[in-house]
Amino acid sequence: MSAETFLSEAKTCLGQDKPVGELVDCVQEHFPDVDVFREADDLIIKGGSRFLIVRRAGPDLFRITESVAVPSTNEVDAGGGREITLVALISEIEALDD
Repeated sequence: MSAETFLSEAKTCLGQDKPVGELVDCVQEHFPDVDVFREADDLIIKGGSRFLIVRRAGPDLFRITESVAVPSTNEVDAGGGREITLVALISEIEALDD
């Protein structure tokens, strides 16, 4: 499936104010080679030995951190990480899927 298809489905899953954790099923369907799970409202995605921790920061804004150790939401809890759009988030997930 294409990134455009996933983008459309992700927008539908998230709406304007749902937490990013709602994307668990969408990510699993489109990226079967990564492990994905929800921790509270956050999304944790594992590709190879890397983890991507994602929290929604706005309608089209997500705060992400990467880890090669045990995944933890501590950094996003403290406001750390970087902010990206949904399109950039999809690119990050695609990179983990390689």
